[in-house]
Amino acid sequence: MNNIAKLAKILNANVFFLDSAKQTTNFLYKNNRDSNNDIHAFLLNKLDLVLSHSYTSVDYDLGHAVICKINSTQLICFVFLYKKRVNDNNELILLHSLQNFKTIAQIIFTMYNAVEAPDEDIYIIKIDNKKKVKPTHLVPFDSQLFFDTETDIIKAIVYSKKNQLIKALERLAEFNLVAEHLTANNIIRGEKNTLISYISILNRAIIQWGYPAKLAFQLQYSLVQEVELSPQFLNFFQTIREISWHYFNVVKDYRFNNFLPLHQRIKQYIKQHIRENITLDDIATGLNASKKTLNPAFKKEYGVTITQFIRQTKVETAKELLIASNLSLLEIAELLSFSTATYFVKTFKKVTGVTPNHFRKHFISKSLLDD
Repeated sequence: MNNIAKLAKILNANVFFLDSAKQTTNFLYKNNRDSNNDIHAFLLNKLDLVLSHSYTSVDYDLGHAVICKINSTQLICFVFLYKKRVNDNNELILLHSLQNFKTIAQIIFTMYNAVEAPDEDIYIIKIDNKKKVKPTHLVPFDSQLFFDTETDIIKAIVYSKKNQLIKALERLAEFNLVAEHLTANNIIRGEKNTLISYISILNRAIIQWGYPAKLAFQLQYSLVQEVELSPQFLNFFQTIREISWHYFNVVKDYRFNNFLPLHQRIKQYIKQHIRENITLDDIATGLNASKKTLNPAFKKEYGVTITQFIRQTKVETAKELLIASNLSLLEIAELLSFSTATYFVKTFKKVTGVTPNHFRKHFISKSLLDD
């Protein structure tokens, strides 16, 4: 159970244990205080359905749950809340993480039972516990209302208005953003085009607000790439929400970081750019600081050089990708800007004492997951 709690921490999730015989739920790890009991009540009411599948994915208005049946009467549930920010140190692929639910469920099963997990499809359920939307809100498309909603989203992001963003996203969900005339074989293309357009709008908005254009376009490129690489979207508006909250936190962090001491700003910069080949020149330019002041300020506070910290952070990010994705070593090496896969393996082993393949295969070992 200890290792399952650690996995939840890595994935920024709440996790609870459900015993169908006792009709009880107990938290193993609570990542935030915004946990909602709706999912608990739903699972207790649908035990026969959930227990008939090895893995279940439940989508509801506040988040998403991944349920793994660990034996005939017990379940372990990971809950991801939409409004919970992505941790700066969590470099899991933002959109692809939505496609990794089966992998996560199999990992949970293996960690608990110490045997290979069943290779079964994940069963998908959607809870619609919101008020029904009137058809007139969807057809015909009200362009002015949509523009006003989009404007409210932008204002909420650039002025860091959390409650305003929540309300605006709820209104946005009422719009049919993807054209109805699209056939089944190109509906995914329509969704991708809509997401890419949405990302572009948010990107222009944060640049106009004052966010550095270079960083904004790097963010846009990264998100568009993940959209294009996604084979499907389990829930289109889930992805819209994830993108919106990601921009919200990027702007909020940028505003906050301008008031941080230099060593903290360096650390934040590295975490935000961990996929890149980061140099001291990049950091100095990005922070508008003297290159000569960087290492002394950082090492005085953290006891390691900037280069050492970059290497350690890349390895920690690689651990997350090894656990929660099916990416190959070459793909992870390229994603984290290692020059070659061989150099990635060498660096990983130097930091952790084991190879990436060994870590992926034996990560349930407590020693490998210790902080």
